[in-house]
Amino acid sequence: MNSVFNSLPLPELHCREYDCGNSTYMLLYSDVDKAVFNKLCADLECKGFELYGATEIEKNCHKTYVSGRMVHLNYCEKENSLRVIACEKFEKYAVTPSSTSENATLWQFEVDHSLIDCGMCYVVKTANGRFFVVDSAHPFSVRDDFRICEFLKKLSGGKKPVVEGWFISHGHDDHICKLTDVLRYHKNEVEIKAVYYNLPALDHKDSGYWSTPCINFMKDFETELAKSPEIKKHKMHTGQRFYIDNLEFTVLCTHEDVFPQSLENFNDTTISLMMRVGNCKVSFPGDSMGESDKVLVIRYSAETLKCDVMQMSHHGHTGTSPEFYRRSAAECLLFPITEIKFDEELPNQESNRVAIEIAKEYHIASNGTAEIPLPYKFGQTKIWPDETFEDFNGIFNLWCYEYTDEYKEKLYKEFLERKNR
Repeated sequence: MNSVFNSLPLPELHCREYDCGNSTYMLLYSDVDKAVFNKLCADLECKGFELYGATEIEKNCHKTYVSGRMVHLNYCEKENSLRVIACEKFEKYAVTPSSTSENATLWQFEVDHSLIDCGMCYVVKTANGRFFVVDSAHPFSVRDDFRICEFLKKLSGGKKPVVEGWFISHGHDDHICKLTDVLRYHKNEVEIKAVYYNLPALDHKDSGYWSTPCINFMKDFETELAKSPEIKKHKMHTGQRFYIDNLEFTVLCTHEDVFPQSLENFNDTTISLMMRVGNCKVSFPGDSMGESDKVLVIRYSAETLKCDVMQMSHHGHTGTSPEFYRRSAAECLLFPITEIKFDEELPNQESNRVAIEIAKEYHIASNGTAEIPLPYKFGQTKIWPDETFEDFNGIFNLWCYEYTDEYKEKLYKEFLERKNR
């Protein structure tokens, strides 16, 4: 057992240990009741641990304790499981809002899809004019580190933007790489106060299934982040709740909840995050797929998953289940994908069709940045002029995707119409 658990008043029961990455470790106790959770909470408090945050989400109880090191407890009654997560290093995050305003603005940013159909970036502007950013873009969106920074400056009226929090859902290249480039090349242009993430251990037992570039991209990110000691690093765990001005965020699932199931599919390392502004909820499931979807559907009913705005999981490729979208029942859907791939995949994606049937509107990222005032009301979404268009020769050389001249001409005509609106 890792030394981080030394002297903790742990249950004298069988458990399995898991390396969570970033010098953080977890013990999983199965077939336990809530009395075990309650006793551990009481024993930690007797040992002088301070309760830092607590949430109860349906029948899932979570408490974070701090006393030099951090100990986070995650009890799920439906699974009869207790997860004890500990690390020596802990940077505090805000557990109360600094503003009571119920207004904010969300943008689905049009990342450059000229050579790649994936990648996603969402920007939220708080009531106090600061920003929370979700993910970034793919390396083949070659100028998007610059474009994202310029977009933030535009929203700041030309002033240096203050990003109170930059959230990374997981370590895939189309989510993490352009934040790495922002850290590497644009630190003087954008002030980043904190990064929220939870990447798995690079030597995870299932890492042999992950691509070498994926592991290297995570290493690059960690290296660049370490060069910025002024940026707070928050490794987030399920049930933890944090605030950025008037925005409330709750972590619903991480790779720690998938254990002991396989992480062969790297998308199951995704954090699923729920944002609330007043009574308005925006769901960011990232690239959640099979195993993480099972966690979400087992643990949460519509009481938790119901939202107003939904980022479609895994870009609208195979991701979360139809049942997840039924319980979410979002009125506004955001597809971080290209029109081409959306059209190609829709006939085979039951989840997308279920979500669209429930929703009042949906927006595809490649067709222009979508601006959504929060709280959400149908009819208030604004679509910005389309900025980027597919490089079909480049796409063919990279991916061997080929389209008819008639189809390409149709797409280009539609792009010009959106560009000039």
